[in-house]
Amino acid sequence: MRSQSSLKSATTLSSAEYIADRVKSAFEALETDDLRILESLYTEDVHFEDPAHALQGRKTVMSHFASLFKNLDSCSFKFHQTLISEPDIFMSWTMFVVHPKLQKGEIIRVEGGSLLKTRHGKIFYHRDYFDMGAMLYEQLPVLGVIIQQLKQRLGQ
Repeated sequence: MRSQSSLKSATTLSSAEYIADRVKSAFEALETDDLRILESLYTEDVHFEDPAHALQGRKTVMSHFASLFKNLDSCSFKFHQTLISEPDIFMSWTMFVVHPKLQKGEIIRVEGGSLLKTRHGKIFYHRDYFDMGAMLYEQLPVLGVIIQQLKQRLGQ
């Protein structure tokens, strides 16, 4: 017979807190060539948005993730704060990305957050918030210099 601590009720398994823990574990253990653990987090009809994309459906989202990660040397996340308002979750994070053609292959650090809406133990809405310029545009040789100069002028 199993102990009480090893048995989880359906309510516990579908709680936002449980899902938040699964998301953290999945993204912290992310392997860019194996996204199966991520796929298990989402509903079939998931809607995903970030500053550059709006995608519908788990297959489409997983295909998008696979194409993004295909060109990366590495991608990892560190989670900072999790706010839960059942059934919704907001998580702040830092993403560390290494792309061979950006920043001379050095680590790019991107601060961001994710809004996750859940139902029946899975995510049906995932919206990422981050500075696309910090992640991509500022890392490009010519455009990056222009953006840095603009930021300096705006700061004066």
